[in-house]
Amino acid sequence: MLMDCDNVLDERIDPYELERLRDQYETQVRRGQPSHLAKFSFAHGLIKSTKNDVHQGIAILEQLLRENSGDISMRDYIYYLAVGHARIKDYDRALAYIETLLHAEATNRQAITLKELIEKKMRNDGLLGAAILGGGGAIVVGSLLALLFAGRKLFRKEEEPRDRPIDD
Repeated sequence: MLMDCDNVLDERIDPYELERLRDQYETQVRRGQPSHLAKFSFAHGLIKSTKNDVHQGIAILEQLLRENSGDISMRDYIYYLAVGHARIKDYDRALAYIETLLHAEATNRQAITLKELIEKKMRNDGLLGAAILGGGGAIVVGSLLALLFAGRKLFRKEEEPRDRPIDD
C-alpha cells in the first residue's frame, strides 16, 4: 500500500486494529522474546494512536534501532521515529531522524516529502526559526545516527533505494 505522505502525520489507527496488534505483541511477550516484526507492527500502530501511545511507540522503535543496528529495516524504524516525534511536536528530533535517512538515501522521495511536511508544521507553529537556532540537539542525534549507518554499512550501494518504508 502506498502511503500519502501529506497525510502520514494525521493518520490514525482504528482502535480495534491497535488492540489486535497489542494482543499479538503481548502474546509473544508471554512466550518469551517477541519477534522484530511484532514489535515493529505494534510500534507502528502506536505511532498512529494517541499522544501517550505515540511515546510508547517511539520507545519500542528506539529499542528496535538499538537491537537491530545492522538490520535493513533500520530505515523504516528511523522513518517512523521521525513521524512519531513530529506527531508529538518534537520537530527538532523528527528532523534529525529524517536528515539521517536522507544522508543515507538522498533521493528517497518519501523522506523528502516528510521533511517538507515537518518544516511546514514548524512554520505553522512558528518554530522553524527556533529550530534553526537551537538545533544543536538535532545535529548531535543526526550525527550519531549517521555514524551508526556508516559504521554498520547499512545501505549497500548495490541495492536500489526504497522510496517508502514497509507497507502497513
